Amino acid sequence: MPKIAVTTRREWLTRGLGLVGIGGAVPRFLVRSALGGPTAEPDQRVLVVLQLDGGNDALSTLVPYGNPRYYEYRKEATRIPESEVIRVNEALGFHPHLGGWKRLLDKGWLAAVQGIGYPNPNYSHFTATDTWLMGDPRGRQVPFGWVGRACDAGFPDSSDAKRAVAVGNSFGAGLALRGERHSGILINDPSTFGYGSADNDRQLATYGRLNDSGVATRAGELEWITSTAITANAASEEIRRVAMAYRPKVNYPDTAYGRHLRTIAGLIAGGLSSRIYWTGRDGRFEFDTHANQKPKHDGLLKELNDALTAFWDDLDGHGQANRVLLFTISEFGRTSKENGNKGTDHAAASTQFLFGPGVKPGIHGTHPSLEPEDLLPIGSSFPHSVDFRSLYATVLDKWLGISGERALGQAWPLLDCVA
Repeated sequence: MPKIAVTTRREWLTRGLGLVGIGGAVPRFLVRSALGGPTAEPDQRVLVVLQLDGGNDALSTLVPYGNPRYYEYRKEATRIPESEVIRVNEALGFHPHLGGWKRLLDKGWLAAVQGIGYPNPNYSHFTATDTWLMGDPRGRQVPFGWVGRACDAGFPDSSDAKRAVAVGNSFGAGLALRGERHSGILINDPSTFGYGSADNDRQLATYGRLNDSGVATRAGELEWITSTAITANAASEEIRRVAMAYRPKVNYPDTAYGRHLRTIAGLIAGGLSSRIYWTGRDGRFEFDTHANQKPKHDGLLKELNDALTAFWDDLDGHGQANRVLLFTISEFGRTSKENGNKGTDHAAASTQFLFGPGVKPGIHGTHPSLEPEDLLPIGSSFPHSVDFRSLYATVLDKWLGISGERALGQAWPLLDCVA
């Protein structure tokens, strides 16, 4: 069978090979030699992105209990009674299942940014999610995701495959992590992490080209692809070794959030060189609460609360908390008014949350008005006051020291929620 010329890096990234975890494509002695690759510096900062897929209901997370309109719009099916709200100030308070979040806020480790969205919002899960994943309202028309572009901007000369790592089955993580030079790694089960075979003939043919080192290619392409494959193979062994050796300081809940955050804590404490982690709750549209919202949303917030408090207690116990900042994303918010099915529908702006010792604690921005004349005509939706790209730029510039302007294609105003 004739050999095929080595693929270009663009073909590597656009043929479904962008999110890598390889095992059989590279000779083992090269993998072993790569295991001495980069590790985290003692004070190296880490960013964790937590995806709340489906559109989290901000009014049931950070409850405007001091506003009479809230009780007018939210009936018994979705209302959080004032007596159950965990008060943050005279106007706002947390859902009753978020006691751990209140403890983190009191410790100075939680910030909330209200009114986050973008102009001309889209209310389709798929299109709106693509907007957030790509960091651009053009969605999949943009060739690379915002995390991948951030890694390209921050580490242009690095072939380390571990710069960005997705843990679990978060929808769209591959799009967000894919960059021109940095492709990202996906981990589902760290005990079996690795790549042993291609998923289809096209991927198999593309991987096969990696071994044809005698064919001439454009300058730098072979070196880049070979380096990527080798470091990805090495990463699979290193990640498996670090994750399996980890001993947490606390008991994590046996939930998707708990398992994934435990894995991330182990990789951070184990000295992995990753700078950005991405995770969520396995499945699709968990926060899409159109009907019978309250029991489902109550359960989701309890899972979030228990997993996040365990995560921060664990990192603190290992002396790693000061290195880490975590923030939430969700493709849109929910309507201010309850619908006829005891739920809420897709809306525009929402509140996102940041966690860690590096935040400026408290509630940032003005809560969107609940007055009828201030709501958008579609679905009693809040207009946005903060563009989501300002949130991205803030965590990149202020936390990771990566140019948000280079990663996002233009400068966005930075928010005062990160120290």
